[in-house]
Amino acid sequence: MVAKKKRKRNIALIIVICLAVITGISFLMKPKVNVGQYTEENVKIGDIVTYYSFSGNLEAFDEKNIVADKMTKIKEFKVKEGDYVNAGDVLYVVDQSDSEASLDQAAATVELAKINYENAKNGQAKQQLIQLESAVNSAKLSYENAVKNLQRTKSLFEEGGVSAQNLEQAQSQHDLAKQQYETAVSNYNLTKESQINVSIDSAAAQLKQAQAAYDAVESQTGESIIKADISGEVTEIYADENTTLMTGSQIMDIADYKNIKAVIKVDEYDLSSVSVGKDVIVRVDALDKEFKGKISKVDKDITKNSVGGASVASASLNSIAYYTAEVEIEKSTELFAGMSVEVKVLNQSATGAVTITMKALQFDELNNAHVLYLNEKGEVAKKDVKVGINDGRTVQITEGLNGGDVIQVPIQIINPFEAMRSGGGE
Repeated sequence: MVAKKKRKRNIALIIVICLAVITGISFLMKPKVNVGQYTEENVKIGDIVTYYSFSGNLEAFDEKNIVADKMTKIKEFKVKEGDYVNAGDVLYVVDQSDSEASLDQAAATVELAKINYENAKNGQAKQQLIQLESAVNSAKLSYENAVKNLQRTKSLFEEGGVSAQNLEQAQSQHDLAKQQYETAVSNYNLTKESQINVSIDSAAAQLKQAQAAYDAVESQTGESIIKADISGEVTEIYADENTTLMTGSQIMDIADYKNIKAVIKVDEYDLSSVSVGKDVIVRVDALDKEFKGKISKVDKDITKNSVGGASVASASLNSIAYYTAEVEIEKSTELFAGMSVEVKVLNQSATGAVTITMKALQFDELNNAHVLYLNEKGEVAKKDVKVGINDGRTVQITEGLNGGDVIQVPIQIINPFEAMRSGGGE
């Protein structure tokens, strides 16, 4: 009987212990306020500034890709790769001996046409015929020389002695001499058949034709000395001296690395925030420094594409249009082309604003903003607030709080045992 009562007491004791354990666990699991669940934060008065942020790279402020605008033979380079040149410095000299000879011949034809025109106006027919005959003889001699030169060049080309460009040039001289000879013969026959009664209109037309031929040759004759359009470093020379280049051939590149600009990509939604003349901050992560800058150009043409290795003016990615903008940066010897940058453009700012940290701001199920504070009873309660701008860490409170107020910031607790540790259990 005594043993039976003892067993009942043991069972009762076990039940009491279990209830105590369950009660303790429930207490720890309850989401009620305790000392370890909140920290205090003082509401501050300060300034908030927000920015639009764009990524990009540093590039030379100005670049010049020099190409041959016609068939060109470089006689001598006056610079070498790595040289720094100023705008107006001589870069290279062009060999124009062939072009100058053709130009002189065309000029002589123009002068003859002018004489013919004056003779026609003054009735000097006989003298005109003599001059026309002289022009035929001169043109014939030039044509015969051109024929011989073409035949000789063809033979040399077949033997590998000259280039295709030399052959093409000889052919052009031949064709021009032939045309001038045929024109001279035609003029002479026309004058002779009309009994040396060349009309003023005919002479004027011949003069016009001669002038057109001269202009055509002159357009193929450029400056013999080529100068730099910009100041900068000669980064690469593609051509060789005494080699004839075809139209469009690359000759050299010049880049102004002393002055650096940032080129950034701007999507269509932020394009309105970027305008010429706007001040910006340029951050270079590699230097861990910020530099002052100003937007100098905004390219709003999405149809442009990359040409000759230049940066793409604009592009479309995932149905969003992107454009480029250029930023002038204050001079610094630390900046080099190719560095990645972040360009920050002012968005909004608030001076002397009431501010709290973003983690102190709470939202209910209706997305209404509020903060937590201790009421008169020492209990955590909600206070509705209105918010302004934020920079991702700090938020402006426009209504509901004043500087110096004390609010409660919830501590993130993972589990009851974490709560015990945060309350000083360890």
